Amino acid sequence: KPNEVPSDGYLYTDGSCFEHFFLPTSIDPMPRNFFFLLDTSESMKYSNKLDNAKKALINFIDSLSPRDSLTIQTFAGKGTIDLWGVRPGTEEEKKDAKVFISKIKVVDDYRIWGTDLHEALLEALIRAQHDGEETQNDTVDVLVLISDAWASAGETDRAKIAKHVYDLNKDGSVKIFTLGFQGQADMTLLDAIALMNGGISAPILQGNEDFASQITLFLGSELGTILLSDVTVKITGEDVTVMGETKKMYPLLAEGYEVVIRGLIGLPHARDANAPIKAITTAATMDNIQNWEVSTVVDLDDPVKSSLCYQSYAHSRISQLVRMREAAEFLGDDIVKSLLNLADSNCKEEEFSDCIKAEALDLAIKANVVAKGLTAMVTVNDDQCMDTDEAAEICVDGTTPDGNKESYEPKYGESTDGIMQSSTMTYGYADEYGYTSASIEISCSTLFFVLTMLSMLLFAIA
Repeated sequence: KPNEVPSDGYLYTDGSCFEHFFLPTSIDPMPRNFFFLLDTSESMKYSNKLDNAKKALINFIDSLSPRDSLTIQTFAGKGTIDLWGVRPGTEEEKKDAKVFISKIKVVDDYRIWGTDLHEALLEALIRAQHDGEETQNDTVDVLVLISDAWASAGETDRAKIAKHVYDLNKDGSVKIFTLGFQGQADMTLLDAIALMNGGISAPILQGNEDFASQITLFLGSELGTILLSDVTVKITGEDVTVMGETKKMYPLLAEGYEVVIRGLIGLPHARDANAPIKAITTAATMDNIQNWEVSTVVDLDDPVKSSLCYQSYAHSRISQLVRMREAAEFLGDDIVKSLLNLADSNCKEEEFSDCIKAEALDLAIKANVVAKGLTAMVTVNDDQCMDTDEAAEICVDGTTPDGNKESYEPKYGESTDGIMQSSTMTYGYADEYGYTSASIEISCSTLFFVLTMLSMLLFAIA
């Protein structure tokens, strides 16, 4: 049975990498002020999208308590079509909210066709901020947008829409979560808005038209029981340099989730197994602001943990960097710079987004990670390949992390005797359309067949 995470968190470091896990216990749930922004433009009538969204909202309303509050705003070609609330989550008010939801219909007035995301978001945000000011300090203010559209009315410049929402909500008082119907919604815009405003974006997947279950699951898991808000983690220590951390600020933490921070550390003088390092977690709870502190010393004696630490860090950090790069290209560098610290603060690239990409690519190559849009994998048959042991069905190329810092550096098919021993080669590239590459596996026989067929085809054309 795995050990439970201590109440103050668990911190591990091997002198090159660190991992911090925090799972709060004995925390009372915080009251929630919900503001639902529902798209009722004409396209929402297809595939029963609006009916499914309404069903999901009705299901979620049942989870509200009298300490919670609720507002519902619909929009289409103008920012507000219908408005209900703000009301507390009492049984009587929940019944009235369900009646209101049941009467919501797709807009059929041609004068307000289209989707004015810009006006809808700004009006909803102003209302949510006002409602939040009227509630107690321990209340969490959450805005949830459900849409299937691109901005087609009013302000349609996507970068301006995202920036105006961010500017209005710079204090982060309202956490914005976005749900978009896959294939129709502008998920790039919705993701940028959520990223810049302390929320999460998620696609409502096509192919399974039970959209209501997907929405209900998202709302229940991410927003069902909120334990903490405005969670921040600071990693520090004497004679320790911390760099390249993964996400270290969590606007909300729901029950069943944990805070996980990974990063790299440097020991300026020498690899000192006694160097102390500590993690301080700060968060708002229902009662007040609380702090949790955990400390440890560098552990140089466990190569298995060391390997897992670096690989886990690489995967988490690359995912973070890819998302931030997309946001930087969309919103510009200045906003993203305030949210992300690069491991190398001396990047020479002109654009910050290029620095983000360079770090992600370098990390993917060093960790032998196949990352979409950054690296791909080519596998070839090679009799020189080294088996890990006699019963192994795979072979290794000598660059798999094993706790030795030097093993993180890929040799790209080199060996000490000049014979290629690697059965796997990782290389970096990005196509002109961004992150659209995939993993590639080619055997020698397959490659010979492909080349033969191409030669025959060219001969026939000639």
